[in-house]
Amino acid sequence: MSTLHQNCLITANRWDMNITRKIKKILVLRNDHLGDLILSLPAISALKDSYPQAHLGILIQDYTRDVLWNNPAIDEIIIDQGQNIFELAHTIREKNFDMAVILYPSWRNGWLCWLSKIPYRIGTGYKPVGILFNKRAYIHRTKVVHHEIDYCLRLAEKAGVQLTAENIASKRDITLRVKDEDRLYAQSLLNKHNLLAASPLIGIHPGSSGSALNWSKESYAMLIDGLSERYKTSVVLSGSAQEYDLIEQIKQKTSKTHTSPINLANLAGQTNLGQLMALFSFYHLFIGPSTGPMHLAAGLGIPVIALFSPLPSQSPDKWGPSGKGHVILKPEGITCCLQRCKKEGCRAYNCMDKITAQQVLDKVAVS
Repeated sequence: MSTLHQNCLITANRWDMNITRKIKKILVLRNDHLGDLILSLPAISALKDSYPQAHLGILIQDYTRDVLWNNPAIDEIIIDQGQNIFELAHTIREKNFDMAVILYPSWRNGWLCWLSKIPYRIGTGYKPVGILFNKRAYIHRTKVVHHEIDYCLRLAEKAGVQLTAENIASKRDITLRVKDEDRLYAQSLLNKHNLLAASPLIGIHPGSSGSALNWSKESYAMLIDGLSERYKTSVVLSGSAQEYDLIEQIKQKTSKTHTSPINLANLAGQTNLGQLMALFSFYHLFIGPSTGPMHLAAGLGIPVIALFSPLPSQSPDKWGPSGKGHVILKPEGITCCLQRCKKEGCRAYNCMDKITAQQVLDKVAVS
């Protein structure tokens, strides 16, 4: 290492140590989507490990709150309700945070931290909003080089977390906790539909956020038929209230529902997020597209078969389920350079149909 590099490293380390001694209150900003928040949890835990005496608050959207239940790293939850930015900044400013770690680098979050007069503002240096940060990590998050967990850990490292080759693997772990009352509700719901009488219990969450093409309703129905023939299993179809009709259409397309001893239920709209987590905790296997619920299942330690589109922005290299033992399926032989799926001018449309129900069935491993 050159003398210049050594001097730069010494200066940086001194600055980090000086910061560390001053930090009493930390604010993490992750007020975007469910899956993004889940993949941020290792970075949040790493921050708490490095600043065990500091008060750690987090700014999130209200609908993601249950993901953080009983999380030992988090001392305070602040809800971004989309209110006037000056009103929210006033609320945050009164809390006297010393450092902000902006895991979601939106202009709103940049200005919130600046208006709140938070002294140390850590964020990405490659986005225009970086001008509002005074300690920057120069990482290209739009380039699919690393997993989102690792991008967040890199920002935590810029905030003073010590990462080494020896400890990085242990710091990537995600643990989600389920409330007892939510688990009792989920158990009652499953018993109501006679879904716990047979084993294994497989969950399918067919809805997607709409940012990429989903698997067809016919494919989901063929998968359910195959599960019926091969495993005589119970299948839960979950989703939001808005996805109830979609799931009913899938259910009606199954040919084995009335002729085979499969227990099949549409539970869309019957759970809040905490209850959905509890429902997933009963599964032996989760099957679904790349969405927040997929990350919920993985965070609960449930084996996942994830269906990914070939869009670069949806790459499993960045957005794959956390942990080991999961299966990722993508359309074979498709190279895509689009930002979003569109039918016009796409020779491969609908590429998701290239994933067959048989391919998914061949990856199912339950007993």
